[in-house]
Amino acid sequence: MEQQQTLSRPATISSAGLMLGMPGSVTIRPAAVDAGIVLARVDLEGDPEIHVSDAPDISGQGRSTSLSAGDAAVQTVEHLMSALAGLGVDNARVEVDGPEIPAGDGSAATFVEAIVSAGMEGQGAPRRHIDVPQPLVVEDGDRSLTVSPGDGLRVTCVFDAHGRDGVRTQVATFDVDPDTYRAEIASARTFCFADEVEALRAAGLGKGATSENVLIIGGEAGHPPLRHADELVRHKVLDLIGDLYLAGAPLRGHVVAVRPQHALNLKMAAALRDQRAAAQHVLPVPLGPVDIEAIIPHRYPFLLLDRVVEMESDRRIVAIKSVSFNEEFFRGHFPGHPVMPGVLITEAMAQAGGVLLLRREDFVGKLAYFGSISDAKFRRPVVPGDQLRLEVEVLRLRRTVGKLRGVATVEGDLVAEAEFSFAIVDPSATA
Repeated sequence: MEQQQTLSRPATISSAGLMLGMPGSVTIRPAAVDAGIVLARVDLEGDPEIHVSDAPDISGQGRSTSLSAGDAAVQTVEHLMSALAGLGVDNARVEVDGPEIPAGDGSAATFVEAIVSAGMEGQGAPRRHIDVPQPLVVEDGDRSLTVSPGDGLRVTCVFDAHGRDGVRTQVATFDVDPDTYRAEIASARTFCFADEVEALRAAGLGKGATSENVLIIGGEAGHPPLRHADELVRHKVLDLIGDLYLAGAPLRGHVVAVRPQHALNLKMAAALRDQRAAAQHVLPVPLGPVDIEAIIPHRYPFLLLDRVVEMESDRRIVAIKSVSFNEEFFRGHFPGHPVMPGVLITEAMAQAGGVLLLRREDFVGKLAYFGSISDAKFRRPVVPGDQLRLEVEVLRLRRTVGKLRGVATVEGDLVAEAEFSFAIVDPSATA
């Protein structure tokens, strides 16, 4: 199971911003399971927040990416977001003291070093990914982005400056994981061509740009030593990873980018977000016991779900079981030291899976029978007063057989996990 991750302790980065040139800092703090990435403008009254997963206003028309929501706006977020995505940070509260993310050295290395120094930790709950069932394509003239299905994140990028200042076409492919990101991508610096500098400054951009944080290509002085022979295309990959993380979750797929830029990257992020929303049905209010009993046949004392709090159609469900001292099974299971039986935790996960499957129109009125249980692990006891969070996702679903994976947590701590298969049967066939 890929776990959600957050920082072990806060990490702070300070420097001037690249575009506005104003001094500022960010402090990246740990956050709870499913919190996502939240940016808070702590220099403004009330610390207004931007929740990346809530589809804030995103702009990438210039040479950077900006976010805004209500009274909060933050400019040049792409290198920070790239570092969070590249290292696998799912949940973090980013306190931003100023209108722009610090530039550091113009790459993502400053953020990566700070996060690695702070340390990261798993949070027990499974990661939520964005998967594409079929290729998505966005285009703008001779620029294009394609995302195809894949098991992990692979990025193939073509940077073509059409021979400008003697720069040849650069092509790179990376299978992006934290080690590859740190070693091959994070240190690639932002760049511009020498003949663009005056126009950018005239437009009020690049006020914080220096030879320490921008790689200037061309001109009489030439450019400083490169960190990689193909540093330009690597920085395009860095930006792309950060921009696509604004889709709201880690992407699994093969991205092929031809001459990408922020506006095109964000167009793809929006397409990924729209696809995810179209495939997702989140219940507006919880389902209570009466609603659950209308879907699955279980009844007290063997109905082990109190409510369903979230559901994505045919894919994922989150249910809650509050464990009280009055549970029937505590009468005989470890008398004097009440512990919920592990098999009943597994049964509770299976019941949540049953709700997910049996609410389908073609399965209504049918039964879901256990076919198998595998990889069951029990990490810590569940005792009276605990509230079980039961998250179940579909791994495979065929006509009459489903395979699911369940994870049970208490206050973010993993207590049990298992994979199980169901056979979907007509009750009349078992009479």
